[in-house]
Amino acid sequence: MANNGESGVTSVRVQQCVEYLSHSTRQAMIAEQEKRLGIRDERDVHIRLADPAFAMEVWKQASEPERQAIRLFVNTSARGFFRKREWDRLSAQNHRHLAVGLNRLRRLGLVLTVRKRWSEIGYLMPREVREHLTFCLLPEAKTPSLAPKTLPYYITAGRGLHLDLFAVLLFIRDNDVPLTQKGGVHRRVRQKMAALLSLNRSHVAGWKLPPLADEEPDGLPLAVVLDVALRLGLVRPQEKRLVLAEQRVLQWLDMTPEQSWEQLYELAAEQYLPHESWWDALALWMKRSPLEQWHSLDYMLQRLAEAGFVLPDEAKQRAVDEWLHLLLGFGWIQLGTAEDGALYWRWNSLPRLPREEGWFVDPAGIITIPPLVPLQAVWALSRFCPLAFDGELLRGELQAKPLQAFLAAGGTEQQAVETLRQSCTHPLPEAVSQLIHMWGKNARQIQLEPLFRVRTAHPGLLEELRQIEAFQPYLEMVISPTDFLVTPAQKESLLALFRAYGYEPQDGALMRVEREETDISDDGPTAGLFAVDRPWDGYAVENTFPDQWEGMPQAATLPKMWTQHFQSYHPQTLRDLLQRARELELEVQLRLMSGQTWEGIPRQLDVEMGYWHLVLEDRSGKRRCRLDEIDRVRILLPDYLY
Repeated sequence: MANNGESGVTSVRVQQCVEYLSHSTRQAMIAEQEKRLGIRDERDVHIRLADPAFAMEVWKQASEPERQAIRLFVNTSARGFFRKREWDRLSAQNHRHLAVGLNRLRRLGLVLTVRKRWSEIGYLMPREVREHLTFCLLPEAKTPSLAPKTLPYYITAGRGLHLDLFAVLLFIRDNDVPLTQKGGVHRRVRQKMAALLSLNRSHVAGWKLPPLADEEPDGLPLAVVLDVALRLGLVRPQEKRLVLAEQRVLQWLDMTPEQSWEQLYELAAEQYLPHESWWDALALWMKRSPLEQWHSLDYMLQRLAEAGFVLPDEAKQRAVDEWLHLLLGFGWIQLGTAEDGALYWRWNSLPRLPREEGWFVDPAGIITIPPLVPLQAVWALSRFCPLAFDGELLRGELQAKPLQAFLAAGGTEQQAVETLRQSCTHPLPEAVSQLIHMWGKNARQIQLEPLFRVRTAHPGLLEELRQIEAFQPYLEMVISPTDFLVTPAQKESLLALFRAYGYEPQDGALMRVEREETDISDDGPTAGLFAVDRPWDGYAVENTFPDQWEGMPQAATLPKMWTQHFQSYHPQTLRDLLQRARELELEVQLRLMSGQTWEGIPRQLDVEMGYWHLVLEDRSGKRRCRLDEIDRVRILLPDYLY
């Protein structure tokens, strides 16, 4: 969430929104919640707003104007956002009621005011609030299901976004990935990376969300996977290259399957879901649907329409082309067509199941890796064993050169054998261990060893070190008048010796580690490969708690005598009172000279045959009387204004 007009709203979650409200504003909202809803607890306002029980209580106690305003935000807004001019246009026919409803939702904190730098105002219902209220409109969001069986469909599912992402990360780790002047990946490299993916053109062919619709169809699957990697911070551009963020990758590999799926689904829904309100409701309903159970798409769309969502005529086809096919390509759902032609979908539980399986290794060094092998283990294996991404199973084949490269980078034969053994479902074949040790022996004939280069500021400083006896063991590999080499084992003792003699060495390796840690400590949103324009970009939460009468200033300025006293008035004052009530569409209570009492909204006030006449409308119709027949009158302010 932005804190100024220069940045856009990147998240519409409750906590990020409420962070930009002052303590006094939060307390005012809490006081309003306690007064209106009878809530008494010690929770902060953002915790209350994110609680589904709180949203249910709001809906139960909401007045009709509040419910109308809630329906507009849930059924009509783009992700809970309205520009003020859009709100004014939609509420024009019932402005008084909706202005009151909006104002009361803002006082409760369910809707927040946002503003652009140039003073354009908008209204935002935070994400959790909108989601909970959506289910208040869909109290029984259950779909009729089919018996568990496989249904045919013309597009096959992907193996899983997490595995496609894994394949791309391995490629970037092990290969040079140069970037073009515009920040894209070179064509020859794109072709190699695209061959690793199970997400294909058929899964994204129906996308109409700009700028994705403008991408080359063949390159769109890879663009999506790279965009996900960038947004998760797993890769980053550096010196015109795409490089791996090692620490972020290790953190991602350590996530549980459920955590990883939740993170990826949230990202997909945030970035790739179109912005009409019915899409949000569909995605939310799908997310909360049971696993491994077939659900009818027709039924879901029908229920959304009955709940007040405005669906286009082509809603079913759009849902399939622009969302379900993408989820199918990510390996998250299965699609099927029943005998009557109806389309069904169900969640694939595989991406969310605990990863507990192991791999199989044959004596020739061929490794078969089932889908539920922990990704950390596969990542460790990939450091010395090339992997093939084809079909649902991953395959590896031990080879001499990759293993020897692993040994040259500091690994050992024992580490390779232990990595294979720890995740092997059966005793590791002895022939495999022998093969690894044989390749290791051949590799040791020529060894590459890591060394640290120590660079002094000028030749005189190196000569000065030569004169100190304590530094002699470290100066055996002088390579220039200013530089010498030391082994990794000598590094720490040399740093301590420098400091003991009053020098302050700069550890370049440590500085690189600190920069890496800085890169991964930023929890803010990361830029992706492309930017999807969103209606709320550029708006920031405004620290505002609206006045009780905001949106109804005319009612606030009515003389209290007109609303609090039931009495007689001078003819001119009586006409003014009735005229103001007509303009504001407020009810009045009349007592005629005959003793009758009427209540209704003044609709017409005019002169006929020299007498002023009033037309009053109530639930039974319209009534007409002369003003001189009125004994007492007062304006009735509706309860929802208090």
